[in-house]
Amino acid sequence: MPHQNTGAIKTVKKGDFLMQEGQKGDCAYIIETGRVEIMIRKNGAPEIIGTRGAGALLGEMAMIDDQPRTASVRALEDCTVLVISREDFIRRAENADPILRMVTKVILARYRDMLSRTESIAAPDSKKTDYSKQENDRDLHAIAVNTIKTFNELKSGLENGELLLHFQPIVDLDGYNIAGFEALARWQHPEKGMISPGVFIPVAEESGLIVDISRWALEESCKAAEIFKNITGAETAPFISVNFSVQDFLEAGFFSHVTRIIEKHKTPPESIHLEITESLLMEKPHIAKEALQQCQDYGIEISIDDFGTGYSSLSYLHAFPISTLKIDQSFIRSMLAQESSFQLVKSIIALAKNLDMRVIAEGIEHAEEAAALKNLDCEYCQGYWFAKPQPLEDAAALLQSWTPPEIQTGQKAGER
Repeated sequence: MPHQNTGAIKTVKKGDFLMQEGQKGDCAYIIETGRVEIMIRKNGAPEIIGTRGAGALLGEMAMIDDQPRTASVRALEDCTVLVISREDFIRRAENADPILRMVTKVILARYRDMLSRTESIAAPDSKKTDYSKQENDRDLHAIAVNTIKTFNELKSGLENGELLLHFQPIVDLDGYNIAGFEALARWQHPEKGMISPGVFIPVAEESGLIVDISRWALEESCKAAEIFKNITGAETAPFISVNFSVQDFLEAGFFSHVTRIIEKHKTPPESIHLEITESLLMEKPHIAKEALQQCQDYGIEISIDDFGTGYSSLSYLHAFPISTLKIDQSFIRSMLAQESSFQLVKSIIALAKNLDMRVIAEGIEHAEEAAALKNLDCEYCQGYWFAKPQPLEDAAALLQSWTPPEIQTGQKAGER
């Protein structure tokens, strides 16, 4: 059977077979028009077990678990069907939650095993499929089990105070003073030590626990904002940038939850920046736009994180209430070595200026990068050259003793 692409329309004449029992299942079909009959071989003879019409999905089981077709499908009248290719399905499935993937494979394996015991689908002399191999897929099973364990431990950790925020300063390149901090979640596990956000944040997002973590992070950030204000004074108090995910915006009452926390701590709205990714704007544009507009009207500023690495559609820059673009560190790290990266950074800064937006460059590790960005009229920078993310107590001490770095000599902040 020739390779078929997702979205292709296939025509099947009356009396012709769309698929036949025992064939390799390289795709599934959705009936657009017409009707088909489904038949299996029972006791060596074909037996019709049902009919399907427009809207029905056919052939999905063989496509998912890479086993032969369990039934034949013949057109009762001229039909058109929409193709779903195995390659497209696998690509989407690989990005799915591992628990969902494991459960799906187990259900399919057990269903096929039931069919093999109750119906004579295969020829008597054919080898029986080893379904236990699918059900006991070690890699997938291990990933799923680890995901469940991580979720349970993370949920317990959030309740028991194991999560904490680290704050990385965002420096104003005009005078090299601290303009704000990005709040970054960390997990200090009592037995495993510090666990990387790259491990627990995806689990939190897949499980929905990210909503509770985001609210906790906003609450802690409001407390930190009060501490920073007492150090610097209300006129120069640094803002705090808090990360939010797609799941946060899908939660009912997102805006009311945000404002309730801010008002509870009497935090000035301008002291809090919402940091989101480009994917949020593309995946749920209508929900995101309404919530972001409410936040902006309330006085909260909106930052786009890792700009340039995602969809980077210019259309959303004027469609959404965005105040700041954060240039991804991958461009900053190569800007002095690669002309293309330098020009890209230069273009992003110019674009932001034309749209009356500010720019924060991430991942500054050398004085030369900070100097180059200042010459390009970039407003803010953050990175290890200024300071690493650090606990609240250390961030407060850094703010209190901050000495602007000397860019020309390469001397870091605090080095004297």
